Parts: sequence; C-alpha cells; structure tokens
Amino acid sequence: MNIQTLRMQLHFYQRMMIIAKTAGDLVAHEVYKQITRELTEQIQDKEKTACSQQTA
Repeated sequence: MNIQTLRMQLHFYQRMMIIAKTAGDLVAHEVYKQITRELTEQIQDKEKTACSQQTA
C-alpha cells in the first residue's frame, strides 16, 4: 500500500474517532485510536524507507 492510500485511511479513521467520541461510544473511539496509531506507524516506516532509498 502506498503512502497516499495510508494517509487517506488515516484521515478517515481520525474522523470516525471524533464521531465516536462525540456520540459517547468510548469503545469505538479506542478502537479507532488504535487503528490511527498503527496507520501513523506504517506511514512513518514507509517514509523512512522511501527516504533511505532515495539517498542510496
């Protein structure tokens, strides 16, 4: 999966997290928070890999 797709997914889940929090659904909020953390880590890893490949 490319970085742009991951960023689109991250944006979607961040919005869902806010909606769940506003609705008072704390379980869904925590699930979406975990998903956003994982997506953020994936994006950072891919950016590091892309950066290191460009310098090599």
